[in-house]
Amino acid sequence: MCVVTPRLRHLVDNAGPGATLAALAPGRVEIGVGAGFTSAALLGRKGTPWREVEQYILARRALPAGEEIDWEGATITLTHPRHSGLAPVTDVPTLAAAHGPKGFATATRVADGIVTNPGHSSEPIPFEGRCIVTTYGTVLEAGEELDSDRVVEAAGPGAAPALPLGEFGPLAGTDEVRGYQSWLATVPPERRHIETHRELLIGVTEQERPFLTPNAIEAATNTGTPEQVRQRLELLRQSGATSVVYQPAGPDIPRELRAFAAAAGL
Repeated sequence: MCVVTPRLRHLVDNAGPGATLAALAPGRVEIGVGAGFTSAALLGRKGTPWREVEQYILARRALPAGEEIDWEGATITLTHPRHSGLAPVTDVPTLAAAHGPKGFATATRVADGIVTNPGHSSEPIPFEGRCIVTTYGTVLEAGEELDSDRVVEAAGPGAAPALPLGEFGPLAGTDEVRGYQSWLATVPPERRHIETHRELLIGVTEQERPFLTPNAIEAATNTGTPEQVRQRLELLRQSGATSVVYQPAGPDIPRELRAFAAAAGL
């Protein structure tokens, strides 16, 4: 599955390759469409309004199915001739990357499900249907502490995005957020979008590291003993998650995948 955003690539640039992938791997392709919060922010822009995301989802369905649509003042279609091997595609699920009321409402109207990241709340996810939840963190070794170098390297990339989210994220009201925001205030406004995305979900910057405390890692990621990880996954299931997408990080990705799979009972 991939997630695309309307304002980064033209509709045809996303619909065409999606149809090709579906022909090469039938039944194995899913496409998510989101407002582009992080991708747009990295370019210093605002995300796409949800009314445009809704139009994009409908249009992305129509083009691979062989329809002609009006888009940006022109009539467009995908002109795949029969001998290309690409037949009309109508069975590729389209999910909405949604994290709030407007996104959930859009998904309810036009999508086949959602991809979301509600943190570790046990509150029900306000969406009926397929719900994929992204999760980050690391499984602790016996006796391992949350402030060990390995844990910070493996779980820190998943916790770090909560720092610039401030009062809108899982670390709201904490000393970690206040400290990070104080540092961020010293960065020229025209560069803040770069600094807050420099190692996004991949690594930890020198500026983030002092604030990735045990409290931050515990609150913002699914990090803990195998039993604690299992319990948090069960809470996600009870809240409405139908499946989980785990993103590992750190210097030993195979270890992270094996440990998470074992903790999840896979």
